[in-house]
Amino acid sequence: MRVEGMGSAGAPARAFGEAGASRQTGFAAALKQSVSSLTQIQAAADVAMQSVATGDLSQLHAAMVAIQKASLALELAIAVRNHAVDGVQELLRTQS
Repeated sequence: MRVEGMGSAGAPARAFGEAGASRQTGFAAALKQSVSSLTQIQAAADVAMQSVATGDLSQLHAAMVAIQKASLALELAIAVRNHAVDGVQELLRTQS
């Protein structure tokens, strides 16, 4: 398992692809890539849950990590969505 540092200067760029590529493709592509990544993380957690449910306890720690990672990724996506909705609602209120 690979652990990356939190203080890395390139961390935001890696989260949404390379900085140059995300500028060229735009916000829609970055959003699509983020949703795709979330889907992959949740699929890995589903596979891990199935293996534990069928009795394969040899990789229990890896399954728990995958499940927690999927949970945190979903919480982040929900928080980002909620902030975006709040921002749009605030813009609509200021235009009225």
